[in-house]
Amino acid sequence: MPDAKQEPLPSSEETESDINERARRARALKRGKLLFNRGLRSVPCIIRNLSDTGAKLEFEQAYLLPQEFDLQIDLEDFEVTCERRWEEGLRCGVEFISEKRPVGKLRAQILKSSDDALTEEIDELRDSPDNYFSRKRVMDEKNQAETDKPVRAGRPAASGKPGFGKRR
Repeated sequence: MPDAKQEPLPSSEETESDINERARRARALKRGKLLFNRGLRSVPCIIRNLSDTGAKLEFEQAYLLPQEFDLQIDLEDFEVTCERRWEEGLRCGVEFISEKRPVGKLRAQILKSSDDALTEEIDELRDSPDNYFSRKRVMDEKNQAETDKPVRAGRPAASGKPGFGKRR
């Protein structure tokens, strides 16, 4: 069969790029947990990278992880079954092997200013049965807001004579 055209074999560079090609992962810093044994066991983790097909997880201490488990992410509204692909120290990479299943958000992200967070923390430390300190702070803020309002001063009368309608 000398006339038959043979397809050229792909070069090693093309094969490696196809193998290494994967979904782009976005940096993340989210809390999550691994669930296994039908939800009876869980391991806390931090999600460092996240894509549509997988994630990079980081742990605070060493755990014996199963090959397959469910991953829940605190600030997301889904749960997904994962398969462990690689491990390196306290990090591992996982591939999502199921569709994302919707679940309720485990917590909401609330951003506060530093001052608000500190005053709430101080109020909690000085907590009293009738919440005196937090009520006092709210009342003080209201009083301060009322005293900060600009007061419109009346116009001074010109030489004490009524001057309505007269030009000067």
